Order: sequence, then structure tokens, then C-alpha cells
Amino acid sequence: MRVLRLICMGLLCAVLAGCGRAVLFADLDEHQANQVEAALLAADVDAEKVPADNKKGWKILVESGDFPHAVEVLRAQGLPTDSFDTLGSVFKKEGFVSSPLEERARYLYALSQELERTLEQIDGVVAARVHIALPQHDPLDHDDKSASASVVIIEQPGSKVRERETDIKAIVTDSVEGLDNINKVTVKFFTREHPEAPVPTQKSPQNASIVPLSSRQMHAITPFAVGGAAFAFLAVIVWMLRDALRSVFARAKTTMKPKDDGND
Repeated sequence: MRVLRLICMGLLCAVLAGCGRAVLFADLDEHQANQVEAALLAADVDAEKVPADNKKGWKILVESGDFPHAVEVLRAQGLPTDSFDTLGSVFKKEGFVSSPLEERARYLYALSQELERTLEQIDGVVAARVHIALPQHDPLDHDDKSASASVVIIEQPGSKVRERETDIKAIVTDSVEGLDNINKVTVKFFTREHPEAPVPTQKSPQNASIVPLSSRQMHAITPFAVGGAAFAFLAVIVWMLRDALRSVFARAKTTMKPKDDGND
């Protein structure tokens, strides 16, 4: 019986370990967590949003077996999105005096962040990056150099963002002081492909009506399947140890039988 107890405990630990959940992200804000959870649920990945350990953000939990697929789904959609700094946070005064170089760097960085945030609101844009080259004004140089900008757009497959290249250039040109020539804005488009789905095998006429189960359906069936497998494994172990069990029961009966002391 002690051997059987150890076997049952081992099977229970194996079942619990196989049904564990892994932390996909540990510290997201609520907007990022909602985006990630919605994308994973739409891709049939059982995701759950729970409060983070620091009680300030959120973390995303997925089944251990779904972890690689979840990473691919989020990478294809550019999630979680970056948390952009605002003009107020970039120009936050931390000292008494800031150098002109610091002020200039903060201004260019904040302006790029604001433009990236604006461009990412366009339908079909997964991510946007804006790099601004703004020459310093020299009062002694009458031939001032023109400002320029470089824009990188990561688009979703099948989107029509490329058709709005002129609109993107106009947005950047009108937002950067000193950038008066729209031809000084360069826009490059790249497509982020979705993870390839497994190629279905050709069905024979006998199994043409068989429909593959979804990930969520598999998760619902898994506990019953594991329980059935554990029960079958335990039955096999008991059958293999049947002779030993019979011997143990026979000894127990012999030990428990009262002995005849010979007195009538």
C-alpha cells in the first residue's frame, strides 16, 4: 500500500506540473495588458491578466505549452506597444540649470515621440519610428541648412498604409519647425509577417468530416485525458504487482488470525 501511495503522489505531481501557467509579461500598464490579452484570446491562446507582484501594473499568464506560440503572435502584432514619453515628462526639470545641449536633445526626443504616437494611430501601422535632423541656427551663416526627417513604418500584411505616404510626409513636415520642404522627409515601409500557420494535411474521404480541436477545447479536455491516463497507468501497476499484493494480504490475514494456545 505504501508503494501505491507513492505512485499516486508521483502521478498527481506530474499532472499538476503539466497544467502549470507561465508568466509571459510581469509588469505592464493596463492599456498594454488589455492589448496583449485581447490579441492572445483572438489567437485562441488561453491568456489571463492578473495584478503584478508590485501591485502597480499587470502581468499576463499563459499555459506553459502555449508560451512559444504566444510570443510569435505578439511579435507579429508589435505588442506590447512601447510606453511613450510625453513632452511634460521629457522636459521635467530636475536641476536648477540645464545646458543648451540637454534642452535641444530633450526637445528633439520629445518631438520624435509625439510624431511616432501620432503615426501609430493610422490604421495598419504596427510601429513607427521618426528621426529628426534639425541643424542648429548660426546667425553668421546666411546659408542655413534645411532640416530633414526619416520615418520608418512597420505595417501589417495587406494594409494600405503605403498609399498614404504623402499624408505621412505632410504630418512630419507640418510638425517640425524649420522643415519646410516635404521632399526632405523620407518614408520607408516594412511589413511584419504573421507567424506561419501549420499546413493542414490532405484529408482522406474517411476522415473528411473530422474537425481539429481549438487550443481552448484542448485545454478543457486535457484534465480528463490526463486523469484517464493516470488511472490506466495505476491499473497497470496494480496488475503487475498483483502477486505481491496477494502475498501481502495473505500475511496480513495470517498475522491477524488468533493463535491456538492448545487449551480446550
